[in-house]
Amino acid sequence: MELGNDDRDLAHLEASSTPKSETAADVRPLIQNLGAPSTAQIEKLIGELHEARNLLESERERIQRETVRYIKFIQIASASVKIISDTLSGWHQAGHPLSAIVTRSVADDSIGRMGGPYFGSAPDV
Repeated sequence: MELGNDDRDLAHLEASSTPKSETAADVRPLIQNLGAPSTAQIEKLIGELHEARNLLESERERIQRETVRYIKFIQIASASVKIISDTLSGWHQAGHPLSAIVTRSVADDSIGRMGGPYFGSAPDV
């Protein structure tokens, strides 16, 4: 693209109006001063992002540890329930005196208590 006479004159005028002492080295500090606040803000944000990442990683690790702990707890509780169930089933099959109480559910009692001599509460009314 070729410049017209007016464009050439304007470019020549701008070039001649700029003092020769104003070189790229003189302009560089001005540009750096203009960009310094933005650079500081970006570095601050990067630091905050690193902190957030570290927090999220530590929380992920904590949740993994808690999950493993709860899984172990559930496995132990499940094993305990199975032992109790098997024991009560064996008592029931053997005709143990507690078998009558074991087969009775809490739903049988309108107030949710299991009565009878083995539980130390008053007999059903």
